Amino acid sequence: MYEIFTTEETYRKSLEVLDKQFINDNLFSCYLDEFPGGPESILCNIAEIMAVSDRLLEELRILYDGQVTVDSITSILRKFADDHFPAFVTYCANTANQQDILSKHKAEDPDFEKFLTDREVCLHGQNLNSYLILPMQRICRMPLLLDAINKKTEPDSPDKAPLTSLYEDICEIVERCNEGVRRAETRKKMENLDRRCDFSKIKLKSFTEKSDRLIIRDGVGHILKFKSGKMMGSKINMWLLTDYLVIGVNDPRDESTIILTECSPRQLVKVMPHFQPPSSYKKKIEPDRIFHLHLLSPDKKFIVQCQSPSEKDKWMEVLSRKETIDEDETIYEEWDVPIVQAKHHYEKTNEDDLELAQGEICRVLKKYTDGWCFGQRQSDGERGWFPMSFTVEIDSDHAKYREVNRDLTIFIHATFSSFFKEVCFC
Repeated sequence: MYEIFTTEETYRKSLEVLDKQFINDNLFSCYLDEFPGGPESILCNIAEIMAVSDRLLEELRILYDGQVTVDSITSILRKFADDHFPAFVTYCANTANQQDILSKHKAEDPDFEKFLTDREVCLHGQNLNSYLILPMQRICRMPLLLDAINKKTEPDSPDKAPLTSLYEDICEIVERCNEGVRRAETRKKMENLDRRCDFSKIKLKSFTEKSDRLIIRDGVGHILKFKSGKMMGSKINMWLLTDYLVIGVNDPRDESTIILTECSPRQLVKVMPHFQPPSSYKKKIEPDRIFHLHLLSPDKKFIVQCQSPSEKDKWMEVLSRKETIDEDETIYEEWDVPIVQAKHHYEKTNEDDLELAQGEICRVLKKYTDGWCFGQRQSDGERGWFPMSFTVEIDSDHAKYREVNRDLTIFIHATFSSFFKEVCFC
């Protein structure tokens, strides 16, 4: 238990170096003022992070001056997990942008690069990045420290359940931090794609036009076409976004440019894993690298060859719909859910209910035959249970594409094995 205090003390001393050598340095502040996003683009909410450490260290010092117990440690960290540690999520989400901006300005401004190099010498080889990453390292270490205490706590101890709950909640905060980093890195990647891609042939205007859009998977493959006993292949790039599947080819005149040729709503993508080449094709082929791809709108069919069987499996995993329907419940994919609006105010009657104001909009994640739904309020992301009778489904991509899928399902199953004979890639 003592390690929580000692590591927090060491962490805070390192933050003091960051504060003295950089944040409160007048020359460094002048450099940051010239950045497009100002100091916040690099430091983000570091002042809040440092204040959290100050408060936590103060409470830990008081505790360690007296009698330290599992209950007392749990009580302090529970308060900080609920009220203060979410600040780390905001900070961590900015790290990708932070590093990108620093790298850019070091390359563009020799004086700024010299300042950082000189300061690194003064700090015995420790550079600015090694200090800016400290908050993320600290929050990621917290579950390890709690887990060590948890393992030494007897299973029948009254401290076990609260400590385990705290550990799980801090693990969730760490996961949110990691997700924020992944999201920011993906958005940077999408911004780079916006600069490289030609969108003139598809309805998508840019990868980043929606703030909640992310790349789920991307990769390189080939579109295959069989004709007169021969096989031809065209190299393609594929991106599965939160809401669309996009296909593109490198511009033969400029390899740095990608011409986007196909774009289909994710709900209107069908795949089949089994492939057999036409009987007229006699050469050896690897069917475990190949799958059928059908874009329902516009109606286009392709044979896609991946770089390896494992790549094929990964594409099949993300492109296949996993909506689960049984006798009692329907579980929807997070990216393809019904949207409902509250007709009346619903006042929660249980702790895990979701209170709805009249007109409130929700995403339905699960629907049960007894009339109850588990959903997420759009306004704040809060999740819980509510009766379907208090809501009405409104127009959404889910409702729109559900009808298209219903109309085409019978046709697809009847013809999927034969319509690839004339497949081509435009």
